[in-house]
Amino acid sequence: MTDQLLKFEVRSLAHTEGRREAFAKFRQSMLGIGDIGRASTEAEHAYLEGGSPIGGFVDDELQGVVNGYGSSVVLPGGNRVSHLGVTHVGVSPTHARRGIARRLLTEQLRQARASGFVVAGLRASDARIYGRYGYGIASWSVRQEIDLTNGGRLNPVHRGDVRRVDALENFELFKRIANSSPVPRAATLTRWDAWWEIQKFRTTQGSTPHHAVVIGAEGAERGYLRFHVQPSENWFTSAQRTVIVDDLVAHDDVAWRGLMEHLLSQDILHKVILPSRPIDDPLQLLIDNPRAVQISELRDESWIRPLDLEKFLNGRTYGRDSRVVFQITDPILPDNTGVWSLSGKGAVRSEERPALELSIQAIAELVFGAQSAAALAAAGRIDADRLGIGALDEAFGVPGTRPHSGISF
Repeated sequence: MTDQLLKFEVRSLAHTEGRREAFAKFRQSMLGIGDIGRASTEAEHAYLEGGSPIGGFVDDELQGVVNGYGSSVVLPGGNRVSHLGVTHVGVSPTHARRGIARRLLTEQLRQARASGFVVAGLRASDARIYGRYGYGIASWSVRQEIDLTNGGRLNPVHRGDVRRVDALENFELFKRIANSSPVPRAATLTRWDAWWEIQKFRTTQGSTPHHAVVIGAEGAERGYLRFHVQPSENWFTSAQRTVIVDDLVAHDDVAWRGLMEHLLSQDILHKVILPSRPIDDPLQLLIDNPRAVQISELRDESWIRPLDLEKFLNGRTYGRDSRVVFQITDPILPDNTGVWSLSGKGAVRSEERPALELSIQAIAELVFGAQSAAALAAAGRIDADRLGIGALDEAFGVPGTRPHSGISF
């Protein structure tokens, strides 16, 4: 413990006033986060309820916080493992760079492992921070901008199973549709109650109209689309009437096409923006002019930190004939440290001599298929010969769609 933090103490803040105090400290550190409680104390309570904030106290005053919400995440192959959604990480500006965040994030990981979580995950405000705690990039996303004045249209199909619904009154329906997706992508999260509450709050408090449509027969819906109008000084005369997609869930390709066809057929619109889509999304193939789709802002999406490495490794499927033996050293969670043998049957601890050493950060990226072993080796993140790299890529190869979650928290 540094001299500056001789009176440093970590405490749970998982009670109503503690949660509010923690959220206030987070807002103070981030500067750009609004005070939900000013608009609605009920919304703030519903949003904060269920979180597990931890506070760092210096001389008995709260100076740093981290929070987490329980959920689950899909691994390649379709299995889900328990996931702690890490959020609200902040330190008072007066106490920055004194090791408070490091102590809190480390303690949070240890508590989460002890509580049975298999992984922790977050969205990073700064991509330089979280690798040092063992988080690796598990999925990427891109922004899509469709210029409907440049041929970004579809031939009308008049799908009878797409219908409009009230964007505020149907969150239970949206929740049911999201939770019943039969084949979700790797990195898909089960949305927890607090996540839904903040969606309701934003829909209620939005300065422009929010809209929603669903696809599928009533009681058997297969997807939904929520979107809002981008603010405009004069919507009626604007030459840039734009909508922004807030959430898109589709159980299959037919549902996705139907929802997109409905949205892009709105004659009133000039532009549609989808802020977070998979890097392999086939939207350009769907419309009559692929150049009308501008793809930009490739960015890291899911950051995942393995907590229980045995359950994490055995939560996904592997190539039947693959086999590789590697060493893992985990400085924060030493139970993960050791030699592991990975084959088509899964992962077990081994007494064999390892062919290579992997960081806990790299194993997260490999398991989700967000990066290939060859790419990590080229960047100097893995030190192995071609045989070892080939064995890793054979073992961790992910056929089909790329990992993507599509939500922030």
